[in-house]
Amino acid sequence: MMKLNPLIELAGSERHQGCCTDHACKSCGSPVSTYNANDPLVKQRREAEGWDYWCACDNADCEHAYGEGMFQDKPDWVAR
Repeated sequence: MMKLNPLIELAGSERHQGCCTDHACKSCGSPVSTYNANDPLVKQRREAEGWDYWCACDNADCEHAYGEGMFQDKPDWVAR
């Protein structure tokens, strides 16, 4: 069973559901979530300041669980 990324619960309603259901992490194959990079998320991920969105692997044990900022294009570690 996959250990869920704690960002999923911390971000709550700021997690995009539906728009990203077909995205997977190239490293581990787990689903990838996208979040609004607003004040609540910036409290969890300081680096999100200045970005439109934050993208992170849902698998807490993955190298991409911390995530990274994005505007329109998904990071290269995301399979579409």
